[in-house]
Amino acid sequence: MADSSSSSLSSLLGNDERRTSPIPYRVKPLEYEPPIECKCNKKAAMWISWSDDNPGRRYLKCFKARDGGCDFIGWFEGPHHPFVQTLLIDLRDAVWSLKKQKASLRQAVAELVEKVERLEDKVDELKEENARLDGFEGEKEYLEGKVERLEREKKLMR
Repeated sequence: MADSSSSSLSSLLGNDERRTSPIPYRVKPLEYEPPIECKCNKKAAMWISWSDDNPGRRYLKCFKARDGGCDFIGWFEGPHHPFVQTLLIDLRDAVWSLKKQKASLRQAVAELVEKVERLEDKVDELKEENARLDGFEGEKEYLEGKVERLEREKKLMR
């Protein structure tokens, strides 16, 4: 259903990106109405699938399925039109790609901030060294003057 750009983007993403929703849930999993019960006689949770086969499609599942609940699972609505499905896959992949780029850029910024801080420390060290050397400038001039006087005295003594 999805074009090659969707497939290639999906393959570039790691497992973590593929498991997260590309968008925040607007309604929490148990806040839908009317309630639908699972086999445990509890309200089933509503989730959103982001698989290539069912992007953006809502489904119901036992809220405790991972912690010993029942195996109840069912679609809340029918499948999307193929055009909408392809569009959702492309949008999902674009969001995942942008999130990955954002994380990469944040990491690069953090590294550059560290580098700038190290360089600022180095600049401070060099300024201190410059100030120390500037203190020797007056002493250098004094000693050069003394050497000059001694050389003149030496010439006079010959």
